[in-house]
Amino acid sequence: MDQARRLQSLGFEVETAADGEAAVLAASRDGGIDLVLMDINLGRGIDGTEAARLILAQRDVPIVFLTSHSEREMVEKVRGITRYGYVIKNSGDFVLESSIEMAFELFHAHENAKTEESRLRSLVRAIPDLVWLKDLDGYYIRCNQMFERLYGAKEAEIVGKTDFDFVDADRARFFRKRDRMALEADAPTPNEEWVTFADSGERRLLETIKTPLKDEAGNCIGILGIARDITGHQVIAETLVKDAEASVERENSIKEKLRAIIAPEGDMASLELGDIVDADRLQRIMRDFNALTGMNVGIIDRKGRYVVSVGSQDICRDFHRANEASCRLCGESDAEFAKHAEPGSYREYHCKNGLWDVGTPIYIEGAYLGNIKTGQFFYDDETPDRESFARRALDFGYDEKAYLEALDRVPRWSRARVQATMRFYTELADIIGHLSFSNLQLGRNIAERERLLAEAKESERRFARMAEEKMILLRELKHRVKNSLAIVSSLLSINKDRIDDEQAAGVFVEAITRIKSVSAIYDQLNESEELERIDIDGYIRKLIDLIGKTYTVGSDRIAFALDLENKAIELKTAVPIGLIINELVTNAIKYAYPEGRRGEVRISFRNEEGSSVLEVSDDGPGLPSGFDPKQAESLGMRITTMLADQIGAELSFGGERGTTATLVLKD
Repeated sequence: MDQARRLQSLGFEVETAADGEAAVLAASRDGGIDLVLMDINLGRGIDGTEAARLILAQRDVPIVFLTSHSEREMVEKVRGITRYGYVIKNSGDFVLESSIEMAFELFHAHENAKTEESRLRSLVRAIPDLVWLKDLDGYYIRCNQMFERLYGAKEAEIVGKTDFDFVDADRARFFRKRDRMALEADAPTPNEEWVTFADSGERRLLETIKTPLKDEAGNCIGILGIARDITGHQVIAETLVKDAEASVERENSIKEKLRAIIAPEGDMASLELGDIVDADRLQRIMRDFNALTGMNVGIIDRKGRYVVSVGSQDICRDFHRANEASCRLCGESDAEFAKHAEPGSYREYHCKNGLWDVGTPIYIEGAYLGNIKTGQFFYDDETPDRESFARRALDFGYDEKAYLEALDRVPRWSRARVQATMRFYTELADIIGHLSFSNLQLGRNIAERERLLAEAKESERRFARMAEEKMILLRELKHRVKNSLAIVSSLLSINKDRIDDEQAAGVFVEAITRIKSVSAIYDQLNESEELERIDIDGYIRKLIDLIGKTYTVGSDRIAFALDLENKAIELKTAVPIGLIINELVTNAIKYAYPEGRRGEVRISFRNEEGSSVLEVSDDGPGLPSGFDPKQAESLGMRITTMLADQIGAELSFGGERGTTATLVLKD
């Protein structure tokens, strides 16, 4: 009780428990108890260590042991239960109060860490791509839900294992080989690979990027893997190839037919009747003729396909052509007629199904392309043999009664009527041939006149098409690169926010600004019609804005003065220039204005004869005497000199007041 009064005097609300069981009951109630001071000896019943275990099994609360035991064995006994504190009784109010405050701070730090861990886990699991982390020995540290699908196991079952635990040895060795390539390259390493998802058996194509992860000291500590399912892209590409091949085939067929139609040397053998005649108009004309005369008509190409068909007797429609075997006989009859067709003539023939047909051929430019026929009748001076038709019904499985009733409805025409009709059809065939020939000649004359113009336009279209295709490809590439940079930047930002050490957090900030300086290039490209060059003034302005926001500097402390002339810079040069500006400006922010000093960073870009000149200057304390950028130990300065050498530029440092870095790039 004396201890309780001492705690109350320190401003705490205190609830006491007579034994271990009472302590467990009191601490398990919702709310009210924020911290437990636990003795080890609690008299009869359970002791303090057992009571602490029971409390922690029900809720997460800081427990500080307050005891008179100072033996090492006793301290080790409680170490596995809680690490919030172990205070010897009679150590004084200051020690006790400090221990309690430290326990609260540690507890809240643990809670915040768990919250951040939960947020990070939720973010990673929400990413639609496969994401995973491995240590340097290939053991999994973390993965998201999409990656769980690949191995058909939960994250808890994957962590601590290697690829050899989930796939065959050859596949596992391939994965480890890609890991080592990324480590040796010390840079993001992409590749494409087909994998089979264990949860569904689906085979998918993944675009994988593996990136070495480093600690604040620059030591590699693991590998980050991100894989995107691009199977749909592959399917689209294959479909486009097939469509292109089919399109080429169709185009070749059309060209062949067009050549036959309009080219003086065209071969009519490649054309069919339907390619030449106006089938819709002929259908309308013959429909009116059928309504007037009752005579049916069929215009058939040389392969037996109907181009025009008007009128049909139900014996043919419902029986002869509705049965596969008897329909074949109709086709054989038409083919037999085509063998003996002469221009300007007509001939009658007995269809192999027992009815009369009469036809006349259609010739265009001396080539036989089809025929006009009428038929499905009996002459009025003959008597059909009903017994032969009855046998036909039996042979082909017709309903005999219905078939013979249809036979009775077959029209009887006089020979004079048939002859008059065929004279009309013969004239019609001749008209079709001559009109088609005239149209071909007209088309050829027009084609010859426009040939040269068409060739010029085709060349122009082909060039333009190749330039749309290139633009689409490059824009898709920009989009992918920008998305990948955004993912890496976001992951770095999340981890930076969890680091309390200012120096370590600064490493992440520098990495983020370098990534954003590259990403700004692609933002600028999206705003421009150019695909290989950007306007340097707009890029520098956007980059300086990003740097200012990243380092949270504003006009109240550090100002930026920009003096920029416009110039279109090639993409391969703009990226290194952006990284150089990033390093020079961030160095000025960090070293020229320490301890909250005010100042101004000036960035200028001007065009001189045959050169481009970039200057970044500050009004800070200046560089130390004898400064040599190539001998500098800082990573940023090494990056700057390396990039300057890469683009063949001269980099120098000077300045009477402050520091001025000058980059001269020959055009």
